[in-house]
Amino acid sequence: MDKKILAIDDEVDTLTFYSEVIEDCNFLPITAGDGVEGLKKAREEKPDLILLDIMMPEKSGMKTYKELKNDPDLKSIPVIIITGISKDVDYKKLLDRASTGKIPPEAHLVKPVKAQDLISEIRKVLG
Repeated sequence: MDKKILAIDDEVDTLTFYSEVIEDCNFLPITAGDGVEGLKKAREEKPDLILLDIMMPEKSGMKTYKELKNDPDLKSIPVIIITGISKDVDYKKLLDRASTGKIPPEAHLVKPVKAQDLISEIRKVLG
């Protein structure tokens, strides 16, 4: 069975790009347009990896990340943060402020992300 990757982002074009990259890696893409939908799909689908945007309406990526890592059924799912927040910004401090229990994400990519960089991180995290 294909590994499932859940992409959570409020930009439809970005989700389309992620889906194409995920399919090119022979994984099954699942998409969600915000954190609320993302958490619901994570609980339903139990993905092998989550790609998570930080800046989203409804429920921010920070709050979504906190809920993922505080949920006993979801906390072991690896997360790659993909955001417009520059690597110069200490995103780990931002995550700490979101009270995530200081559980760092598996990786952090800055938008606009290149397909090859995304593929590389996905393969690195999933082995």
